Amino acid sequence: MGRLPSPTPGRGWGGEGRPNPHQLHLVILGRSVSAMSSAFVARLLLEALARGERCVKLQSMPLIERSLAMRSVLDGVVRDDDKICVEEPMRLALHALRMGVPEKTVAAALDWRMFEEYAAWALEEAGFHVWRGLRVHGPGGFQVDALGLDGYGRGVVVECKHWNPRVSSPSRLREAARRHLERVRRLARYWHRLDLPRRRYRLVPLLLVLRETGLPRIIERVPVVPVSKLRGLIEELDYVIDDPSVAVVETPGEG
Repeated sequence: MGRLPSPTPGRGWGGEGRPNPHQLHLVILGRSVSAMSSAFVARLLLEALARGERCVKLQSMPLIERSLAMRSVLDGVVRDDDKICVEEPMRLALHALRMGVPEKTVAAALDWRMFEEYAAWALEEAGFHVWRGLRVHGPGGFQVDALGLDGYGRGVVVECKHWNPRVSSPSRLREAARRHLERVRRLARYWHRLDLPRRRYRLVPLLLVLRETGLPRIIERVPVVPVSKLRGLIEELDYVIDDPSVAVVETPGEG
């Protein structure tokens, strides 16, 4: 629903020079019902995703729930005559978090592949060339979830941590940050072996998490980024690279 209409001079919404309280109440109530219906359907669809299902049939719902589903407007969701389906799980998850759906419910509906897909999409949208699942085999081998390189010598190395928010403790993230920074340093050492571009890049390691609050912004010189803030951080990458509290790893190469 759009903005509240402005009262006509001398008349108002009620035609008597001031807002009609009953009409104003209906507008606010309509917004509340719309928000409640969207949150309800988001939770319903996330629970279906956790069961491995992408769609929920409208006819299977009780009448009230079906009415709420028909009212809902959600990111990443499509609806036809008899069902509502999740088309883009990460967009739905972000929308659900903004509406106050518990992080535990959202986390249960997602898997690590969805995190990787979202990270790759966000980097590509910002003009980065992306590699997913880079592997170095053999003794001491390792894997990188997502690597993004742009045309200005900047790189982002994303480690996706799809953990239940309740166990995303600072101590666990601290160990993950240490391991990821070492992984990025090894990536730089193995750069040519992986047939990556020959120019020099400045790589920023990132830990991507679902949890929105209660975590340090940087741990062990590695930025900890909630999924909902990834695109904003990519847009401000120059400031991140210049931050002395953030580890930046340079690759071999020219330029």
